[in-house]
Amino acid sequence: MDKDILDDNSCLDLYNIVLELKNMLDGIAHDFYRHREEYLSKVEELSATTVSSMKKSVLQIPLIRGTSVKEAAGRYEVMRDLEHIRLGLGKIMRATQDKVNRSVLFSNWAVEELNVLFSGANDSLAGLAGYLRQCSEKNRDRLEAEADMLIKNCARFTSQHEERFMKGICTPESADIYQSMLDAFRDIFRHVKSCVVKVYRS
Repeated sequence: MDKDILDDNSCLDLYNIVLELKNMLDGIAHDFYRHREEYLSKVEELSATTVSSMKKSVLQIPLIRGTSVKEAAGRYEVMRDLEHIRLGLGKIMRATQDKVNRSVLFSNWAVEELNVLFSGANDSLAGLAGYLRQCSEKNRDRLEAEADMLIKNCARFTSQHEERFMKGICTPESADIYQSMLDAFRDIFRHVKSCVVKVYRS
């Protein structure tokens, strides 16, 4: 996109939505690591609240004086990416629920890999929030590179996971839950990168 695609108010609205997404991730991570369902219901409520925030932000576009067609289109595009991130978090939440409710335990390898992805998602959302807050191209290259690295990690972890499954290290149930989490994390990182590319203002 061109420069000045989003104004400061647009960036601030999107920044607040990303903070809500990060709070969703925090609740999911809490229950995943403690193998209990304490915060997941709150995560569901936060997900619904985030949808409301997105709709409100989008519906306000025609009411903002001076909003150009280009800026409105830019906000719609970024909002779609944020919605995909929310949906990805929802998939990780449901996988965590399945893990807890079915008392499924992951191998040490799987947990170590998910440590990388949970930490990476936390850093990515925090970085995206900061990027939106400053609404400038500063840190753009770094955020893109970090997203690319995490996407590659997801591909590598999928390959390693398939090898473990073939060797019988993982059960079919744990393998299914784990792979759904890998796929969701990959989609989240892709859309974080897409947001970073689209939001550009010097």
